[in-house]
Amino acid sequence: MVSESIPELFELLLSTLLATGLTVGGALTEQAALADLSGGISAFATWEVYMGLVLLYAGYMLASRRVLPALGSA
Repeated sequence: MVSESIPELFELLLSTLLATGLTVGGALTEQAALADLSGGISAFATWEVYMGLVLLYAGYMLASRRVLPALGSA
């Protein structure tokens, strides 16, 4: 019984850490993009905006599909 719950808890912990990392990384990338865009529109700033949104979306999807349902069933 306990040995079955340890891998599930480990998976939940890793998923939570990954979702947090993706979200924080996305927010920092968006912040850098806004700083770059304040100097004018460039290809690099546009790429940063896109990648920040991808990271934020990935963090949101991981949290909403794995972490929150697992916490809700606990």
